[in-house]
Amino acid sequence: MLDLLPFSPTWVLVGLLAVLAYLYLVWPYSTFKNLGIPGPKPVPLFGNYLSYGKGVGQFDKECYKKFNKVYGIFEGRQPILVVGDLELVKDITVKESNIFTNRRVLEGQGEIIGNGLTILKDADWKRVRSAISPTFSSGKLKQMALVVEKCADNFVGNLDENAKQGAMFDLKELSGAYTMDVISGTAFGVDVDSLHDPNHPFVAHAKKLFDFNLFNPFVIVLFLFPQIAKVFERVGISLFPRKVLDFFSAAVDNVIDMRGSNEDENKRVDFLQLMLKAHNEELDKEVPKDVVKHGVSKKEIKGNAVLFWLAGYETTANTISLTAYNLAVNQEAQDKVIQEVDAIVEKRGKLDYEAVNEMHFLEMCVNETLRMFPAAQRFDRVCKEDAEVKGLHIPAGTIINVPAYAIHYDEDIWPEPEKFKPERFSKEEKEARDPYAYLPFGSGPRNCVGMRLALMELKFALAKALQKVRFVTCDKTVIPVRIKNTLGNQIEGGMWLKVEART
Repeated sequence: MLDLLPFSPTWVLVGLLAVLAYLYLVWPYSTFKNLGIPGPKPVPLFGNYLSYGKGVGQFDKECYKKFNKVYGIFEGRQPILVVGDLELVKDITVKESNIFTNRRVLEGQGEIIGNGLTILKDADWKRVRSAISPTFSSGKLKQMALVVEKCADNFVGNLDENAKQGAMFDLKELSGAYTMDVISGTAFGVDVDSLHDPNHPFVAHAKKLFDFNLFNPFVIVLFLFPQIAKVFERVGISLFPRKVLDFFSAAVDNVIDMRGSNEDENKRVDFLQLMLKAHNEELDKEVPKDVVKHGVSKKEIKGNAVLFWLAGYETTANTISLTAYNLAVNQEAQDKVIQEVDAIVEKRGKLDYEAVNEMHFLEMCVNETLRMFPAAQRFDRVCKEDAEVKGLHIPAGTIINVPAYAIHYDEDIWPEPEKFKPERFSKEEKEARDPYAYLPFGSGPRNCVGMRLALMELKFALAKALQKVRFVTCDKTVIPVRIKNTLGNQIEGGMWLKVEART
């Protein structure tokens, strides 16, 4: 026993270090207890992250119900205040948006994406958002509709071929090609035509960007050990594959160079041209004078162009596929959409921008699909200063999560939420419901800037398709559909359906 005594100081030091390490790991876990906010018990090192294994949406649904809509969770050591109470959501995202202006910034996304609208803060975000917003005015959307319609016709041509062959096919693949063609044409004036070339480099690279889930090792490091993610970023390792970002970055450079050398290209009125005008400090009625005065940097143009290209591809393609799935599984609803499309086209003589805007039941089906499968299951804000909101004390620096998915499945708001019921979005039901119960595009000034374009291309694709074909399930259709364990609406294993020619 005495022989061990010379070693005792070493063991005391080891024990002390172990205690200090443990205290470091669990120190933040008293945050919400001190504020009187309930929540699930965290696990040292991981917090509540391991519970995401059941799916973020499912985890949020369980906590939302158990802890009465407002609760605290931890991602590693990072406290997250989850706010599902609709009055609080309204105050945080709209009324007090000057305090809750910014989004959470995750390290490891790379410099290009770091200059995008989702990452920029405060005055920089406001300046760039003001430059981009005119892209989605009604007048601009009407001009874009010509490009969208052409892409939708190509999309339907592919569906026609599948109908003739009686083939089972992955609609997500086809929808992704369509959305890539739309975003390339409407935002950048580039004719990609990936609908006729499914292996087009634009689509191939975009797919690689979304090939991850919340238990990808790098994603875990990004959420649980942000300081390590910073080190990775400095040596060129990021969440998004470098080759993919470089590819789209070079594509943006090529388009910018083409505009600089071609006077006709310079007359375009699309997303990229508005950004270039703000960068070149050209006064234009579409670009606010304050934005022109302060300019938009070349890095911001590139970051937002790449972000716009990629964001416009994935989420809209998923929503087209999921709406078609809902119609294939609910043929009665599909019949009503077909009747509506036929009646409006017969009345107007063509299917154009105005016709699509009259298709209210189609829009109800799209809205119900976005309720069931929101493009973002959560969205966040960061509190810039100590705040008191409806009696809830929120310290400066607190990350706020709004659990859109859980709210969309609240049985008190949406009876039988698992069922596809487009009638929930009838004029009468919408007017009787709190508008903050439906959050597929976020809320407030930092909502999705491109949502109007996304809805237009969704409706064009589906309306054009249902003029010619009907969506039906097949042997490879997975019912119920499975969503990947991400924060969005990515479909596990693709969306396998068949189409039948209308008779």
